[in-house]
Amino acid sequence: MCGCCTVVVNGKAVTACLYLAAFADGTEVTTIEHLTSGNLDAVQEAFIECGASQCGFCTPGFVR
Repeated sequence: MCGCCTVVVNGKAVTACLYLAAFADGTEVTTIEHLTSGNLDAVQEAFIECGASQCGFCTPGFVR
């Protein structure tokens, strides 16, 4: 419901925490990692320094 784990599957936004991996087979999946320029911003650095991680699904949404 929060949308932090949103990824784009074949051009449509879906919540990764509720989307079964089997449904992604053969599709184009775009994640937040696709949007990076190669350099970390201050928020990303702070997450690393403070160990602010979740299960992995929603962390990219918090960072961006």
